[in-house]
Amino acid sequence: MTRGLLGAAALLALAGGVAAQVDTTARDTTARRDTTARRDSIARPDTTPAYLPAFAAARPEGPTPRGTRYSFSADSFALSNAQTLADLLGHVPGVYVARGGIYGQAEIVLYGGRGPAGVEVYWDGVPYLPLGRDSVYLDLGRISLAPLERVDVLVLPATLRVYLVTARQQSTATASQVRIATGQARTANYRGSYERRWRSGLGLSLVADYNNNDGVGGSSSTAFNSVDLWLNAEYLPTPRVGVSYQIASSAWKRSPSDPAGLVDHFEYKRRDGIFRLFAAAREDGLGPRVDLAFVTTTVSADTAALGRSLSQGALALGSSWGHGHVRVTFRSQDEDRPWQVEGSAAWIPLRPLTLAADARRARYGNSRSGERLHLAAGLALPLGLTARGDIAWANDLEAPALASDTAQRTTDVSGALRWDRHRVSVEVGLARRDSFVPLGRPTGLRPLGGLGPTQATRYLTVHAALEPLPGLHLAGWYFDPYVAGGNDFEPPYHARVSATFYSKFWRVYKSGIFALRGEIAMESWSRGTAGLDTSGNVLALSGATFMEANVEVRIAGVTIFWIQRNMNGMRGSYVPGLDYPRRYQFYGVRWLFTN
Repeated sequence: MTRGLLGAAALLALAGGVAAQVDTTARDTTARRDTTARRDSIARPDTTPAYLPAFAAARPEGPTPRGTRYSFSADSFALSNAQTLADLLGHVPGVYVARGGIYGQAEIVLYGGRGPAGVEVYWDGVPYLPLGRDSVYLDLGRISLAPLERVDVLVLPATLRVYLVTARQQSTATASQVRIATGQARTANYRGSYERRWRSGLGLSLVADYNNNDGVGGSSSTAFNSVDLWLNAEYLPTPRVGVSYQIASSAWKRSPSDPAGLVDHFEYKRRDGIFRLFAAAREDGLGPRVDLAFVTTTVSADTAALGRSLSQGALALGSSWGHGHVRVTFRSQDEDRPWQVEGSAAWIPLRPLTLAADARRARYGNSRSGERLHLAAGLALPLGLTARGDIAWANDLEAPALASDTAQRTTDVSGALRWDRHRVSVEVGLARRDSFVPLGRPTGLRPLGGLGPTQATRYLTVHAALEPLPGLHLAGWYFDPYVAGGNDFEPPYHARVSATFYSKFWRVYKSGIFALRGEIAMESWSRGTAGLDTSGNVLALSGATFMEANVEVRIAGVTIFWIQRNMNGMRGSYVPGLDYPRRYQFYGVRWLFTN
């Protein structure tokens, strides 16, 4: 790959040199030299920032029915309580984040009673597969937000599809950022980024993120250290063709707990290299398009598992028009997933009606196979009402890396009615999910031996947002499964509410430069079950209420922030046996430069 990239660079340099050769045609020797002309000493190079084309964001292509997608922009990372990807997903109704402790401990996102099959993660359109000591569950607390500019979440009846979009620098004005934070348990966070684009279409981005804390003695929040690096080089000479290569490297170390038995010693290094190429027929994003991706992933330095590498390749052919799109993707992955064929389409046949569908046929190791199909429809009604429905059918594996895994057949359906006005949004939904048997266990949560079988369940969800006064925002969701006692990590009553004040009222500064944001949020759930321990006994999930506060002040490119978790001093925990410290806080400042 390195030789290929160097060869391509040499050809581009040669092409530029040929285009710049001196004109050897005969000169007009009769023309008299103008001795009055003088060089313009006032002229300066054009330093006005130019906006160049960038890779299209690898996220679900529209149109999609209203209410099926949650989008988090870069401001959602900077002006919120979110420190990890798991924190972001906690805003989606029905999501339970099983936290092993403060930042640095495992944060396993559970949704729909499907265990590892409940969450799918894509990094710039490429599946982000679990690898290493835990080759079944993904720990979303270990995926850094530093190189990301956007996160899109597509909500299915029993699955979340999470699309991570890395930073895309479009302006030729150099951008850089510095973030410094500290807090209790000697928390330290240092983050820096540098992004540059040249008028030729070349681009370079670099992000470094360092995190460390000493943990809390006598608890499951042990000492932790991580270093995340991201490097991206790209070349887009026109909006119709481009190539990029990025490296995402993550190394972290988690110390064992004292007393023993809560947290294992855990060292981990992962490096992903992603090469992408696209060619499009038009510059406006419509028309035919072809995408090619090749990925290598290497895991090493794990004291409990051997190092391993895998490769992925994908070829996608698609076309978009004003009212829809169609796309077919061919994937080849590791020996556990030899090949996959995926297709997706969306269409607005009539203005109030939206239709979307996706399907996949996969071949797995040991002569296993799987299929899945998802259909969605949305209808715009009068008075700001919107109705939508989803049906997801699957006869697929849950964890192809486990040789004992076999296909499970499920049919899940959901529907919702939504009402949107200027300052009010309310959605009420119902869902029915089939029974399911989750496999494996998250290795980061030591007391948890696995999840028990999930019975067929009906669910009620309510999601609302309200702005009663300018600058004051109220939001929340409520989740209730219609089954006695609920399923594992799906207690009978689960809710999250928040009150946020956001304003730019201080007129001493120019409009838009100053901003103040304050938020108080509360997550609460009733008693339920939390899976099985290592001996096969049922773990009881105690009811709990966790509150947190977040205050941020932004002046131009400087943002000062303070966050406190478990501010109400709750003695409960997210996972039985793994406590959560009371009133843990951290604070810091971010600087954004554009020079």
